[in-house]
Amino acid sequence: MQKTDISHLLEIQKLENKIMNHLKNIDSHSSRMKSLEKQISTKKHSFQATEIEINEQKNLLKKKENELHLLSEKKQKSDDHYKRAKSEQQVKALEKELKDLLPQIEYLEDDILSLMETIELKEKDITEINTFLEGSAKSYIDIEKEVKEDIHDDKYAINVFEKKEKNLLENCSPEARDFFQSLKNRYQYKGFVSLIQQGKCSKCFFTIPPMLQQTVRKETSLECCPGCQRLLTPDQN
Repeated sequence: MQKTDISHLLEIQKLENKIMNHLKNIDSHSSRMKSLEKQISTKKHSFQATEIEINEQKNLLKKKENELHLLSEKKQKSDDHYKRAKSEQQVKALEKELKDLLPQIEYLEDDILSLMETIELKEKDITEINTFLEGSAKSYIDIEKEVKEDIHDDKYAINVFEKKEKNLLENCSPEARDFFQSLKNRYQYKGFVSLIQQGKCSKCFFTIPPMLQQTVRKETSLECCPGCQRLLTPDQN
């Protein structure tokens, strides 16, 4: 072991933390794009579904308007016959026919008005979705460009830190390099260095035996926490 091994490993830990932060940034940037893509996809699906609903409602509206037209014609004929009725029997028959027709006509008129209101609301939804999709098309291009630039910057920073890490490792003893690699495989971006604070490992809180604490303070050998196997270093405070 070299005197500088522990200081180099501590510096590498700091670089690992910085790399981890930039990796998180990249995930965040990617999530931002995925979130926008999901919103656009959802809106497109909603647009298609709403269009189908509108067409179905319009077809139903047309059908009911035809029914209303036929009933209105029938009522008109009954009115005309009623005016020309000569016998009491004809009058009563026509009165019954008109009495039966009026509720049907009123029901259809209400139904038609309700359908027209529904279609109007759905068409407003279509307009809003269209506005979103038109705006998001431009936003997507701008955000995609921004995200690509941010990811590029993060990757560049990671590359710089990895080179620094490599240089530091080259200046470590073979023992320290092997030690780092074994810990990195287990604790990459999770902190492979732990401080002894109040006699305990700062990561897993295992109580460090006094003899081991003394050995760690001397910094003459690389020592692991018996609990989590991380590299132990004295509290820097």
